[in-house]
Amino acid sequence: MDDDEMIEIAVLLRRAQLRKQTACEAALAKFEMTLPQWGMLNAAATHPDSSTHALALLTGQSDQAAGSVVTRLEQRGLVERRNVRGKAILHQATLKGVEILRQCDRLVAQSMRTALSSFTDDEVHVLRDLLERLG
Repeated sequence: MDDDEMIEIAVLLRRAQLRKQTACEAALAKFEMTLPQWGMLNAAATHPDSSTHALALLTGQSDQAAGSVVTRLEQRGLVERRNVRGKAILHQATLKGVEILRQCDRLVAQSMRTALSSFTDDEVHVLRDLLERLG
């Protein structure tokens, strides 16, 4: 592929990301949740006892951004931190956080269903596989 095709793919991926983000943010607003907060809450629930750095890696955020998001979630009672040996601080979703996450997951899933409604089930599976390979 030539440079123009690579640039077009970059633009198309960015456009798709922005549409997904806009749709999901609108749905998550019902729970006063942003997409980065939902991603962090999901990471804390599915990978309990993770450090801030580990959560940052899981969510594709910088350590500083992840720390800010975790702090906001903790203030809302959705994530709790606990100190362990030395300076290590580990995180996990609270029961309230898990319940909010379940409700938010349904909203995100519906947003994605709507966004991908013109695709067949097979195309959605291929898209998922390709995006997973992309990394």
